[in-house]
Amino acid sequence: MSDAYQTLTYRNEGNVAVITLNRPKQMNAWTGQMGIEVKHAMAKAEDDANIVGIVVTGEGKAFCAGADMADLMALSGQGNANKQDGPKLDANPGDDSMPTAYRKTFSYLASVRKPIIAAVNGATAGMALPFILFCDLRFFSKSGFVMSAFPQRGLIAEYGTSWILPRIVGVDKALDILISSRKIYGEEAKELGLATRVYEDDVLVQEAINYIQMLADKCAPDSIRKIKAQVYKDLFREPAEALEESVKLMLETFSGSDMKEGVAAFMEKRTPSFKRIGK
Repeated sequence: MSDAYQTLTYRNEGNVAVITLNRPKQMNAWTGQMGIEVKHAMAKAEDDANIVGIVVTGEGKAFCAGADMADLMALSGQGNANKQDGPKLDANPGDDSMPTAYRKTFSYLASVRKPIIAAVNGATAGMALPFILFCDLRFFSKSGFVMSAFPQRGLIAEYGTSWILPRIVGVDKALDILISSRKIYGEEAKELGLATRVYEDDVLVQEAINYIQMLADKCAPDSIRKIKAQVYKDLFREPAEALEESVKLMLETFSGSDMKEGVAAFMEKRTPSFKRIGK
């Protein structure tokens, strides 16, 4: 895959892929090109067997300030919202066996076979909100904040926000976040259940990297993949179907190499050596 990115940077830190939105002068405002490049970078990380998980953050003082105003003008009929300024990058990350709801603009993140942490280092507004909601974990810096901004732009809850946010924080809190458009900083985000963890600004990204590396050192990537898929699929399932699927998967693991290695490592008091997953 090409690394010719214009709106982000991509680097490996051990078994972690770090994707950094990189338009700091524009507060990392989202463009059509950025969406293409993020999807390509996700596919690159998913295909790399050395990579166990992904961290996404923003360069400078913002995570992502929402849609680029030029793109918004295009959507209102004054230009071309789908213009690609950089090289064509085709990628289709994620598991096609997941429900089709998880194959859309931002929801595809839920179908990516590796865990994704949004490291929210600053302003996160508008369409950046559904992006972080479909990441698996959200680590906030103390100065990181979210605001929906939708009503302030005459918009509605975009890209599945109205579906995923109530499932994370509850209906009343979701409505408060969405209709007030107020800034919700790290500590309050944690209280609301929106932030998974909160860290000091200067250690946020490293703590996110450390979390993924901990998974790489101790956990089976294939188990993580299956658990992630279970959790997201079960949001659409009846309880009986979810329970039946869990039994089926459990019986399959009994004869798998990962379970044998996990048990052996525990008995021998050593670090397990699980197989990686990639393309």
